[in-house]
Amino acid sequence: MGSVPKQNLFCLNWPWDVNKQDRSPNLCAFEGPWLFNSMQNLGSLVLNVFNSVSKSSGSWVNNFKPAQLAAGTSQNSNLKLKRKPLSPEEQGEAEHRAFASALASGKDATVIEFYSPKCSLCNSSLKFVLEVENRNSDWLHIVLADAENEKWLPELLHYDIKYVPCFALLDKDGWALAKTGIPSSRLHVVAGLSHLLKIKRATCGEW
Repeated sequence: MGSVPKQNLFCLNWPWDVNKQDRSPNLCAFEGPWLFNSMQNLGSLVLNVFNSVSKSSGSWVNNFKPAQLAAGTSQNSNLKLKRKPLSPEEQGEAEHRAFASALASGKDATVIEFYSPKCSLCNSSLKFVLEVENRNSDWLHIVLADAENEKWLPELLHYDIKYVPCFALLDKDGWALAKTGIPSSRLHVVAGLSHLLKIKRATCGEW
C-alpha cells in the first residue's frame, strides 16, 4: 500500500503566516472553528496596530527636541514669575508692613532708607545697602521707604527728611538715634551708613 502523508492532528495559521504564498504540501490545511478564525483575525489586527504605533513612535522620538521642551518649560516658569506691578498705595502698604515687622522682630536696630524711584544715587547704592543688611542680619533690619509716597508723609515730617537717600537709625524700641546728612556721591552714602552702624547702640537723644 502506498504511504499516506501523515496529517497533523491540530494546526493553527498564525497572523504572520497569512500573507505567505509558498506553502509546503506537508503543512496542514486544517481550518479551525469560527472561534479560532476570529482569534486569527484579531491577532492580525493587533499586529498591524502595533507596527503602526512603532513607526509613529519612532518618528516622534526622531523629531523630539529637548531644547524646545526646555524652552516651553522656561517660558511657562517666566509667565508664573511675572507679577502685576504694585500701585503706589499697595507699595506704601507693603513697605509699612516691612517696617512694622522689623520693629516687632526685637533686633537691636532698624534703619529706614528714604529713597525716590527717580533718584539715580538711590538706585546705584541699593546693592550696597542690601549687602550691609545681609552681613549684619543678626542684629539689623533695613527698610525701604519711598519718600514720594504719601503714606510715608508722617515719617518724613517726624524725621525731618528733606533729601534722598537719607538713612534714619532706630533702636529696638523704635526711637530715633541718628540720620545721615545730605549725600553728594555714592561714597558719602557708604560713609554715612557705615557711621550709623558704629553708633547703633547709642542712647536716645535729640538730633
